[in-house]
Amino acid sequence: MRIAGHSRAAVGLVGLVIALACSRPAGPAALAITAALKGPDTRLTLHAAPHLKISARLPPALELPDGTVLRFSSKRLTLDSAYFAAAPTAMVAGHRAQVGGTLRASVCRDDEQVCRSLTLEL
Repeated sequence: MRIAGHSRAAVGLVGLVIALACSRPAGPAALAITAALKGPDTRLTLHAAPHLKISARLPPALELPDGTVLRFSSKRLTLDSAYFAAAPTAMVAGHRAQVGGTLRASVCRDDEQVCRSLTLEL
């Protein structure tokens, strides 16, 4: 009976640690977007800070002010297909010097197994 009680306590502690790890911010410079002209359109490239990986299982999305959602992708993934091996990109119509909106992405630190959801206002 006591062993089961300890097991439940251990599971509860592990759950608390995971919850705290998920709530810890990845940092203000976790992600950056660059824009480059590509013909009549603009290519947006999402860059992660050196200590972070961008999850490919939940691809990043940028919601523009008009409601359009741009999904970032890359053909190069890690061997397990969990992360982008090259910076993911998205195309937006027209020439844009700046792009605003809400960016949602899932990032993981290199030394951790738990990803964090980020929401950034651009």
